[in-house]
Amino acid sequence: MKNYIFVVPFLLLDAISLGAQSVATPTDSVPQGAWARREIVNGDTVFVMTLRPARIVGPRIYKDFTEQNQFNRYNRAARKVYPYAVQAIDLYNDLQDEKADMSKREYRRFKRAKRQDVKGDFSDELKNLSKTEGKVLVKMIERNLDKPFYDLIRETRGGMAATYWNGLGKIWGYDLKEGYHFGAEPLLDAVLLDYDYGDAIWRY
Repeated sequence: MKNYIFVVPFLLLDAISLGAQSVATPTDSVPQGAWARREIVNGDTVFVMTLRPARIVGPRIYKDFTEQNQFNRYNRAARKVYPYAVQAIDLYNDLQDEKADMSKREYRRFKRAKRQDVKGDFSDELKNLSKTEGKVLVKMIERNLDKPFYDLIRETRGGMAATYWNGLGKIWGYDLKEGYHFGAEPLLDAVLLDYDYGDAIWRY
């Protein structure tokens, strides 16, 4: 059964698609290659550059098949929803940046206008997420923004919407007020450590 409660993430602005539009950049405007610093040491030219951090782990030892199966489910879900998480995080940060320079009335108008612009592009995909995929998506967003999803909805859609979605989430066994807590689910923690968000180095 698909878990329709996890259409919630795109209710940050009714659609995550704004993030996809803002990330898209014409190929011909993207500099090719990578930046490196050149140093000359004893007459030899050396190029120095910073690489993205990488986590190296040994083979994982599972207590039993159930734990292995759960880890694999989280891993598959994370690969699928990661692009949505990055876009949602970008979208939230963009909204916060705009909010700083607007009055409350202007900000409300801005959000309404954006909702009309971006409605629906990802609604079918998000509605069809499985329960595990929806959970991982929410935890990715909460982990990066360091806020419970309830608070994110309240900030962007208001208290009534946050209460409604939290109540609906509880039907599926999730409390959107709970937030992400490292150590609560070690298997999920291990999966999420492999992902960058927001201003991730891999963007540049």
